[in-house]
Amino acid sequence: MAKYRHKPTPKGSPEHPLSIAFRLLRSMGTAGEIIWEVAKTIEDGGERLAYINKAVAWLREKAQNKNFRVPPFDFRTFCESPRLLDKAGALWPEVMREGEEINSGKYTEVVLTGAIGVAKSTLALYTQAYQIYVVSCMTAPHEVFDLDTASEILIVFQSINKNLAVDVDYRRFRSMVTDSPYFTTEFPFNRDRESDMRFNKFNLVVKPVAGHDTAAIGQNVIGGILDELNFMEVVQNSKQSKDGGMHDQAVKNYNSIARRRESRFMQLGMLPGMLCLVSSRNYPGQFTDKKEDEAREQRRKQGFSTIYVYDKRLWEVRPERYLFHSGQRNEARFGKDHPFWFHVFIGDATRKPRIIEDLDKIGPADRHLVMPIPIEHLQAFENDLLPAMRDVAGVATQALHPFMINTDAVAACFGKATSILSRDDCDFVETHLQVYPKRIMHPNELRFCHIDLAVTKDSAGVSIGHVPGFRSIDRGDYAEVLPIVQLDCILEVFPPRGGEIEFENIRRLIYALRDKLRLPIKWVTFDQYQSRDSMQIMFQQGFMTGYQSMDVDTFAYDVTKQAFYDGRVLAPLHEKARRELISLEFDPRRQKIDHPPNGSKDVSDSIAGVVAGLTMRREIWVRHGVPTNRLPRTVLEARQNRNSITAKEKALEHAPA
Repeated sequence: MAKYRHKPTPKGSPEHPLSIAFRLLRSMGTAGEIIWEVAKTIEDGGERLAYINKAVAWLREKAQNKNFRVPPFDFRTFCESPRLLDKAGALWPEVMREGEEINSGKYTEVVLTGAIGVAKSTLALYTQAYQIYVVSCMTAPHEVFDLDTASEILIVFQSINKNLAVDVDYRRFRSMVTDSPYFTTEFPFNRDRESDMRFNKFNLVVKPVAGHDTAAIGQNVIGGILDELNFMEVVQNSKQSKDGGMHDQAVKNYNSIARRRESRFMQLGMLPGMLCLVSSRNYPGQFTDKKEDEAREQRRKQGFSTIYVYDKRLWEVRPERYLFHSGQRNEARFGKDHPFWFHVFIGDATRKPRIIEDLDKIGPADRHLVMPIPIEHLQAFENDLLPAMRDVAGVATQALHPFMINTDAVAACFGKATSILSRDDCDFVETHLQVYPKRIMHPNELRFCHIDLAVTKDSAGVSIGHVPGFRSIDRGDYAEVLPIVQLDCILEVFPPRGGEIEFENIRRLIYALRDKLRLPIKWVTFDQYQSRDSMQIMFQQGFMTGYQSMDVDTFAYDVTKQAFYDGRVLAPLHEKARRELISLEFDPRRQKIDHPPNGSKDVSDSIAGVVAGLTMRREIWVRHGVPTNRLPRTVLEARQNRNSITAKEKALEHAPA
């Protein structure tokens, strides 16, 4: 056939492998012609031969499957063939290789994450187009999936809201499919409808849906795209949650779609179609992080995973755009002897990211936290490190607007004291506390306790501290005298399984510390969540009680941050408290301190309540012989930044000894 052009092998010479492949394709008729149309665009002979062998093997394997009326081509052939999708060269070579693996039939979900601009959404769209093509090659999909022939088979596009799903994914997908020869002639959809794409032959429908978990209720969802998952809402004490707990939009949407896929399409442990979970990186512990952990756990337990993880940076998918790939140097911009790479320490739970000036100073234990970055991105990292870490390097950071910048100083304050309690956390049901009287330091100093209450989903935070003395802090052009705050204990109270936190147990702990151990707890403050009863009860027991909210303004945390930076906080080891403090971020729009999505600040709130409470108690200053008129500038400035102070806070602050 004229379509096949290959130089013949001279007589007496071994037949060239491409000649063998050439003869094989000629014997396959139309299917061979389609494969050859793609193969002849591949310049490298070895790569061309590998593609032909792979495409032919794929067709032969699918031909054995009786569910197909015609065997579907592989992913690359589908994308690049002029008779199918007709998008030759649209996917970068590395992205095409990833697409081939994703659509190899071994996976039912794909997590597409990493940096921006690495074709995450593009690969998801091409994958969904291929999955529609595979269904179109079947003889009777409703019969295979045991569905009523009148019911729809649905592919959904979902994002934070429906408008984003339409604008970012659906319209682009519709345009791509509209231009396709295959979806124009062989498997067309109803082009008169704008709201969805209906392929009438098999009652297959593609449509964008709203951004909530009931958007596809009652539907036969075979697959789709869930976009911007790491940027969806995470709301504590949400009305959208049936029990008033946390509302995690990404988790709810995913669970809703995943359950529908399993209930309708599960066949012998495998699912048809593909669910694409797409999002750039945002915060540690985000949704895509959890799915990556799930993939690793599957691989550990069973040797394989049904979840594929696509986690790329731009230089990995487009290396030809970078100097390191060509070996050429941009002397005008970077100098004569510049390297092709610079290095960034990506940070961990206690250390912040930074550009590394001297790589040799990084010890072997921290080498896994060093990322080489192409020199082209150096200015972006120097100008604004944290956004560059997320957008360019694809690394989740603790906070885009971190409140505690000096995380090393925060971490250094932990372990400077010993807790008087036997545990860092408990639920008072399955886990209980022991108290160690011999660990009590400075037994005559008055104690301050702050309790951040919670009921079911959240934990409650309880911290108790005192001031053993004051310290002079050199501010350069002036000095300040400020209290040292030593924390006797930091406790997370988590809800028992299937139950709620009993506030009475927390009160009993405070009573026992005061009455049995003679720990002089004088002040007990609460946040404003369901604390009125506890305040009244503890007031009747002889404590000075009041409100102290960490969410009204930044005052308490401003005072606490300065205390940690000065090294004036002596805290027992408490991993969750340390993690919460360094992950806090400042919300400039609402002018408040908050935790990242999927994070918490219950325990850190209790610490801030104690540090700020003790710092502002006049009696503490008088007790240590420091005049109250010497209230330092840093505290006064923090105080001036407050938006409001409740009447009860003022009453507590000026209460007599």
